[in-house]
Amino acid sequence: MIPTSGSYRLANVRLHRSLTPGLTAPFDADGFALADLMVADGKIASIAARGKSNAPADAIDLAGRIVLPCFVDCHTHIDKGHIWPRKPNPDGTFMGALNATGADRTARWSAEDVARRMDFSLRSAYAHGTKALRTHLDSVRPQEEISWPVFEAMREKWRGRIDLQAACLLGIEGVRDKAWFERLAKRVAAAKGVLGVVTYMVPDLEELLDQVFAEAIKHGLDLDFHADETDDVAAISLKKIAEASLWNGFEGNILVGHCCSLARQPDLEVLDTLDKVAKARLAVVSLP
Repeated sequence: MIPTSGSYRLANVRLHRSLTPGLTAPFDADGFALADLMVADGKIASIAARGKSNAPADAIDLAGRIVLPCFVDCHTHIDKGHIWPRKPNPDGTFMGALNATGADRTARWSAEDVARRMDFSLRSAYAHGTKALRTHLDSVRPQEEISWPVFEAMREKWRGRIDLQAACLLGIEGVRDKAWFERLAKRVAAAKGVLGVVTYMVPDLEELLDQVFAEAIKHGLDLDFHADETDDVAAISLKKIAEASLWNGFEGNILVGHCCSLARQPDLEVLDTLDKVAKARLAVVSLP
């Protein structure tokens, strides 16, 4: 059993080269080396190659198990999780998933249901070493009034174990209702959340992006976009997001997820998009 406080030594652990700059040790073909770790007051105090430290008799021998930093899971949907037994995806397609989730949300997503599934997701994440997690929260009416209070309660419950963030999630067409979107932005700000939308190649995309950036600037919010979650080569909302960030002078953090269609586009288009993404300082989490 590994102690939860005080000082102790973990012996015979396997560490990866990418995490141990300066460690002089024989690394294998996969980049791992055996080492001993000294932990003091919950922090790593020293790292030494296996056999080069005097491990005490009470050292905890991990028998070559891999030791990694805790995980940061920056794109999750813990409000959607664990509905398969009651509402499976009928055909395994993206649209099948969207339709099944939407139907389940309308029929069953009470505060109690969302809290129960969120808590199971977090217990699972914690057991597997996750320390920080951002979840998207479906925020179409009336779900935003249900899920955000549940999230805030869950964040307090898990404080000190998993650091939680939440980003609202709605299709960008929902931004056309300016009064409602303003209320949603205020709700997200009150919860210290992140403003998020799903971008599609709608005719008024640039205008809607300007509204999203305006609300983020007004309320001091970071942004998180689901961008181009499609294999349609004509989907270029990633580029549009970068351009909107630049012409709005946005200074907050922006995370863009998915960005699938980029892989289908001509090389010159890809390079132009990536140049703008870099200039706008967008962070990318690539997903299928």
